[in-house]
Amino acid sequence: MIALFAKDRASGVHVETPKEKNARLNKTGDIKVETIDEVDQLLASNDITLEKQQKNNDDDDDGLDDIQVLSPTCFSPVQNSSSKKYKSKKRKHEIEDEDELEVEPESFEKVIMSAVKDVASAMREGNKIFENSHHRVYTGDEIYKELEPMDLEPDELAEALMFLSRNQSDAGTLFKVPFKIRKSLLKKMMGASK
Repeated sequence: MIALFAKDRASGVHVETPKEKNARLNKTGDIKVETIDEVDQLLASNDITLEKQQKNNDDDDDGLDDIQVLSPTCFSPVQNSSSKKYKSKKRKHEIEDEDELEVEPESFEKVIMSAVKDVASAMREGNKIFENSHHRVYTGDEIYKELEPMDLEPDELAEALMFLSRNQSDAGTLFKVPFKIRKSLLKKMMGASK
């Protein structure tokens, strides 16, 4: 309460406490309102309510409605209890919302981390698919460097070089197997193609 009314007491504008204000309003039953800000403050603190009233005067036919200010003493006990219930429900919802906000940063971080992991996993899978679908194209120089250690005769070397440069998939298969079986596999590949 002190926090709410500290600036009023400091400035001296509204020096009375809420208890004194209620007592004054109950005694007089008359609320003096001079500015819109005062009406807003009274509405916010549930000291008053505004009601529309239709004018039936033919003399004053400007189409505007009067607003009647009702003092807090005009409320029935049923209205007061329902407004209290509403306030308590509102406070409970505010407390629940605050609890959700406190938990939210942790869960937000978890969601972000999970999303980043999913993206990284998808990128890895995409890279594997790309590697498998994209066959490496061996240049003549690369094929020659792989064939040279196999001790092939010069005619066999030239024939193998032309065969593997035309059949890149066979070249990829040949260069992925262990070195010990490359020569025999190459001869079988070349013999099967004839």
